[in-house]
Amino acid sequence: MRLRLTQTALVLALCLITACSPPMVGARRADAPIASTTRFEASRFAGPWVMRHAIDRTAPRNLSFEEGGGQIIGLHYVDGSGQRMALTSDGPHPARFTDTRGRALWVLWVDDDYRTALLGAPDGRLAWIIDRRKTGGADRIDAAVRLAAANGYDPNDFIALNP
Repeated sequence: MRLRLTQTALVLALCLITACSPPMVGARRADAPIASTTRFEASRFAGPWVMRHAIDRTAPRNLSFEEGGGQIIGLHYVDGSGQRMALTSDGPHPARFTDTRGRALWVLWVDDDYRTALLGAPDGRLAWIIDRRKTGGADRIDAAVRLAAANGYDPNDFIALNP
């Protein structure tokens, strides 16, 4: 009888802890703020990138952003399918893009020299840390992970994809 009460109390405690946890939106805490970078130049961001860390193992390993008219207008998956996803920029927010299916993709942070960037989605479906090189820049990668946490992502969810 005593064991049964202990087990019941444990189950109730776990339910309460779960109920008190902030809700998740995809892989993001729903109560966490998220913001795109305000310093963004499409011409500097355009070009090839390597996926260094992501919250999803199926993220493309190599990608390239296409610039046109001072805005990012496309995302090419360089490996695998080679597909191109058309993107439109959100006028007053040049680091926010929307794909043809209406899904948002935001540049949350990019270092001063446009070598490393953190991308995310307000709906929490993705978080990417991309870099111009496959290796190096550990300090920038660490900064991106810290900023991902500030935007509601769990740093433990990131998987190194190009070690």
